[in-house]
Amino acid sequence: MSAGFGIGAQVVVRDVSEDDRSPWPDEPSGVIVRAGGSAIAGVWGRAARSRMWWVEFDEPQTDAAGDGPFPSAQVPERYLELAPVVAD
Repeated sequence: MSAGFGIGAQVVVRDVSEDDRSPWPDEPSGVIVRAGGSAIAGVWGRAARSRMWWVEFDEPQTDAAGDGPFPSAQVPERYLELAPVVAD
């Protein structure tokens, strides 16, 4: 696994750049609940150009096309950042 991503990781969904926008415009946070694409960990999505993960959002989200709200979604890893650590 790269960059600490895996099941149970707390993440935030973000744009990669102005030209590579996330399908989730509100930058939702959530937790990775399983590998995307299949049951095999670290599966690469052909169209996605990066590893895919299922993220269960903290709150249901509407995608960039206005569909939803969705409680979870398959998200390419390139749009994920590990959530900041919260101090006690």
